[in-house]
Amino acid sequence: MPVIAAKYYYLTLALLGVCSLIGLIVAYRFQRDVDDLAPTTEKDLLGPLEKAYASGLMDEAEFRRIQESMRRRKEPESGGSKVTARPRPAVESEPPASDEGPEAGPGDVEG
Repeated sequence: MPVIAAKYYYLTLALLGVCSLIGLIVAYRFQRDVDDLAPTTEKDLLGPLEKAYASGLMDEAEFRRIQESMRRRKEPESGGSKVTARPRPAVESEPPASDEGPEAGPGDVEG
């Protein structure tokens, strides 16, 4: 089994340490940049929308809908009632039977 010189051991260890340090710095900066991009408060989220509403780019109904949507999202976090989807109406797989007799099919010809 070949013996590795001590200088290569320490050189490899130093290279691994430098690469780890560079990786940690890059990861920290990336995380800091991502945290800066995400708006965290309701005011940060509504600010651009309020400006659009004030300048006439958004109508009142749309602005109210967005405010209501944000209020509903906020309720479950603050202990409000949970918003559930409305049940869909039942869909019948077959049309109701007719009392007039059998219906004519595509190949049937009345004569």
